[in-house]
Amino acid sequence: MTLETRDLILDAGKTEGTTRNQHRAASRQGFTLVETSIVIALTVFELAALTNLYILFNSTYGYEEASIATAGSSSAAMSAFGEAVLPARRILSSRDFTGTVYESAAATLVLEVPAVDSAGGLIPDTYDHIAFYTSGNSLYRLTESAPGSIRRSGLTLLSSTLASLSFAYDNPAVESSTSVAADLSTRAQFKQQAVESRLSGIWYLRNLP
Repeated sequence: MTLETRDLILDAGKTEGTTRNQHRAASRQGFTLVETSIVIALTVFELAALTNLYILFNSTYGYEEASIATAGSSSAAMSAFGEAVLPARRILSSRDFTGTVYESAAATLVLEVPAVDSAGGLIPDTYDHIAFYTSGNSLYRLTESAPGSIRRSGLTLLSSTLASLSFAYDNPAVESSTSVAADLSTRAQFKQQAVESRLSGIWYLRNLP
């Protein structure tokens, strides 16, 4: 074998080895179709899981928000009843509040409450008047304060999710009653679910004549 022939054979071997190395490097740098399909499938799965988690979170949050709203308004209403009834002097059968007459009945309560001054003392022979009444799904407290009373006159919305309200008196003659009971339900709608809260209580008048 001549020197020239040997050099040609060596050059051919080097060229073949270089080509194989280039193919191997290219195969290592790229993704196969199977690998690409797996990556896409995993990405789609993760997106679907995140979407479902987001929907579930929104549903749970909305339901909890409705529950808090109904429970909060029913609790606030019951507290307002107690704050008015306990110090009351008497339950009135009816009273005119600036041209509108309210009568104590199953869904309306009218109270005469001793007026209190800024120092916390009772104002002699002076009374505030409070009416609780409903209108549609709303429950209101109407206050008419006497001069010098610490209570503020005006209308307060106690609940906008009222489902039902029932007052009960311990005497058919309302003005002779010494106690009043209340059964109150609130309801809010979230999507296809109704969120309800129901509370009841009884209070005894402490300042009877």
